[in-house]
Amino acid sequence: MQWAPVLKGATKSETRILMTSRTTQPHNGVSSITLQWPQKRLTVEPSRPLEQQLESYPPESAGSSKRGLLLYGDNFDGLSWLLANGYAGTVRLVYLDPPYNSNRTYTSRIRLRGKGQPSLGETTAYDDVLQPADYLQFLTDRLLLLRELLHADGTLWLHCDHRMQAHLLLLLKEIFGADSHLNTVFWRSQTMRGAKVHARYFPNSAQAIHIFRRTRRGRPFWHAPRREIIFTEEAAAAQYMRDERGFFRTSDPGTYSFGRLKSLFADGRLYAPFGGDVIVDEGAQRVYASNGGNIGVKYYLEERARNRYVVTKPVDNLWDDIAGLGTVPGEDENYPTQKTERLLQRILETASRPGELVLDPFAGSGTTLNVAHKLDRDWIGCDSSWRAVRTAACRLSRRATRPASAQDDGDGAPLPDCDAAGDESRVASGYRVFRIGDGDFVKRRHLRRKAHINPTAEIRLDQDEGRLTVRIGEFYSPEVARLAAKEKVALPGDWRVQVRAVLIDPDYDGATLRPALVDAPAGKSALVAGVYTCAQPVQSERQASKHTRVRNVATVIVDVTGDEHLFVEPVPQCQSP
Repeated sequence: MQWAPVLKGATKSETRILMTSRTTQPHNGVSSITLQWPQKRLTVEPSRPLEQQLESYPPESAGSSKRGLLLYGDNFDGLSWLLANGYAGTVRLVYLDPPYNSNRTYTSRIRLRGKGQPSLGETTAYDDVLQPADYLQFLTDRLLLLRELLHADGTLWLHCDHRMQAHLLLLLKEIFGADSHLNTVFWRSQTMRGAKVHARYFPNSAQAIHIFRRTRRGRPFWHAPRREIIFTEEAAAAQYMRDERGFFRTSDPGTYSFGRLKSLFADGRLYAPFGGDVIVDEGAQRVYASNGGNIGVKYYLEERARNRYVVTKPVDNLWDDIAGLGTVPGEDENYPTQKTERLLQRILETASRPGELVLDPFAGSGTTLNVAHKLDRDWIGCDSSWRAVRTAACRLSRRATRPASAQDDGDGAPLPDCDAAGDESRVASGYRVFRIGDGDFVKRRHLRRKAHINPTAEIRLDQDEGRLTVRIGEFYSPEVARLAAKEKVALPGDWRVQVRAVLIDPDYDGATLRPALVDAPAGKSALVAGVYTCAQPVQSERQASKHTRVRNVATVIVDVTGDEHLFVEPVPQCQSP
């Protein structure tokens, strides 16, 4: 039996996906349903890409064991590079949120920084435009590489929406085996509003996450999550019964033994309906209610604080308790389809442990990487967009606070050897950024400089007792000015409204940027500090004799359009006594 869906707006020349029912004999001897498309391939040969280290961020402390990698380039090359560099079988958890075959281009607004500042238009974030057959082969090639990177007891979580979730489930079963499918989670990613209220045949408000283990013999780590529901006293009174110990609900005792029921009775945890009493009949070895009906076991709400009562429940595969897309303003990175941190926190805490390696091959705004860092996991992220890589790097360089629902908070304080006037500046956690790809791609610099754009900046460097102070007095981006003129917006006098982030490397070698400080304030309103103090790198007499006594300080300014501007200033080299 074959089914060939007619694609909306398709022409006769366009390819169609064939979902074919055919008898196969997989490893467990059970026939399966497979997905077919023109020129389908279930084998792949990894590429042999080159690499270039673009940036290196020092660890938070000398003894830190945290490791991270950000790979800039096509993730097929990135995954191939990981396989060639000893990562096969080392990844405990893969989370991928690939394009959804939505046939659209996603954009982000270009916003001036600061309260009440206007938008200057939109910029393309990424394209999600592929023919269905090309889309499936694109993901197949990468899933085959991801399978080789997964640990024998690892899991893969593939995030998708209604467009392709059925196709991708069949594809995953073919690649990993039907017995490797652990479950599919459905996450309420949106609430009905706007045009969705009037959608025909029900609006699409949920997305799917298919969960697979590496092989059917795999035994993944699994820490079953639980959810907390908080009630006020009024809400609890409307839904729960109450006695002298507090609010409670009841549950049927099921097959509890007589001894267990006696123990619950002694603890005051048995309930008799219709105002009756609980009777314990030792002779008959039974427990019953005096006025008829079935006894119940009491489960009390926890009184967490004044007028706050909490009930804890297990989590099933319908996740409607986690905020959806665009509903957590404090996490907004101005990146389309950005996922919430609590979603990734639940996934990472369920299927990985501290110190284990997490991989996100479609890193986007860096939510997975940021949560992995906060939860003390090692991590690797890939993305073909430099804007995505920079967004992720800026996120990783802010205060290291725990996810909102964690029980303990990180101290979030700036490290002692790096300071700034702004609260959000600190030395980033230890990780490196590599460009991965073919020779021509690798040779191109990651700092985008357009020939017709000549940005200017007034930067002053001061040295005093082993400290270097960088003061930015002015910055002008012709591209921002052009967009402002196009939108008839007058630029404010404060140059900082044009700036998304500032990175300082006090000892730039001309090849790899090693930021000692990153100032990338969160949200839409906060401005960069503009004044920064770092500990100066000290060079010994022996080192100085082999190199120039003048070193370069690099300041990278990222404007609100995403363009990056490198300014290099020489300063005399400090020497050790």
